[in-house]
Amino acid sequence: MYHSDYIGLYVHIPFCKDRCNYCDFVSYTDLSLVEDYFESLLKEITIWSQYVGKVSLNSIYVGGGTPSDIPLKYLEKTFDTISKSFNLCDPEITVEINPKFRYFYELRNLGVNRISMGLQAADDTVLKAVNRRHSVSEFRETCREAMNYFENINIDFIIGLPFESEQTIWNNLKVINEYNPKHVSVYILESKQEFLDQDTLADHHESFISALLENGYERYEISNFAYPGYQCKHNLKYWNNEDYIGIGVSAGGHIGLKRYVNSSNISLYMECLKNGKFAFEYFKENSPLDELKETLFMGLRLSSGIKIDKLMQLSPELKIDELTSILNGYLIYDQESLRLSSTGKDFSKFVLSKIIDENILLHVIGR
Repeated sequence: MYHSDYIGLYVHIPFCKDRCNYCDFVSYTDLSLVEDYFESLLKEITIWSQYVGKVSLNSIYVGGGTPSDIPLKYLEKTFDTISKSFNLCDPEITVEINPKFRYFYELRNLGVNRISMGLQAADDTVLKAVNRRHSVSEFRETCREAMNYFENINIDFIIGLPFESEQTIWNNLKVINEYNPKHVSVYILESKQEFLDQDTLADHHESFISALLENGYERYEISNFAYPGYQCKHNLKYWNNEDYIGIGVSAGGHIGLKRYVNSSNISLYMECLKNGKFAFEYFKENSPLDELKETLFMGLRLSSGIKIDKLMQLSPELKIDELTSILNGYLIYDQESLRLSSTGKDFSKFVLSKIIDENILLHVIGR
């Protein structure tokens, strides 16, 4: 039994010509593996279509790695296999690109209608320090070209990179004001090494977010901002704990009560698919408690929170007032939804870690 009528599809392309020194995603710079990898990827699409049937897709997200680093013929084969394997229902189709990409006409002809560019910082000193292979001027040139073909564009930024200054933040905002993208993602660097003290990091983050809100963007998720009507439909599936299939090395999915993650070892992944088998590294049939935990953990990232009706369907015995009492000041509970307060958003890592504490969950459902 699925959670919704429409399913999302995530496709992981784990190749990059160079690796940024802050990146912790599964990616490879050995492009000689591309041909064999896509042979496995296409087999996985076919196996999934046999497993779930010709289900309806309304979102496709191609991430990485850097999908734009591989020849477009591989994306063409991938989209062709997807269209033959599933029922496409006017899907939002996103592809992540490097800011030196130029083949927008070809990408548009493949059916792509949304692109995501990782600028990270509008500061050449910062970009050089983290081994980004583009300059700010190259990003600007790419962004101008992209706008000729795509209305729906996301730009990624990371706060807390080395050599970041207050001027970096103002440069970021200048780029946003200049190109007015429909969607902006603002992440805080997760690293063992801290390049900024926590107060400076907090100031940079707060000033960036405040300016985005003043410019008319809605903070619909902790790290994501969009103009009305341009929320990322695919990522909403994650945050609403809906159904999506993840294909490719290290990709994960959630179908009905099944939660899985593919192997992060590309050789093992390809070997499994070569033999016509899934390449699961992790697979579990969720219990009702697991579903509740995941729904709370993901849904509270959204500014709108989680519908009370949904929580009651998952766990009729859930004592929401007890949960809000334990996390007093961090949660807002009304007749419509449960969501983070402003303070809760500022301390979201702490709140979400408490939300998935099994002792707390068992307490608030009376076990």
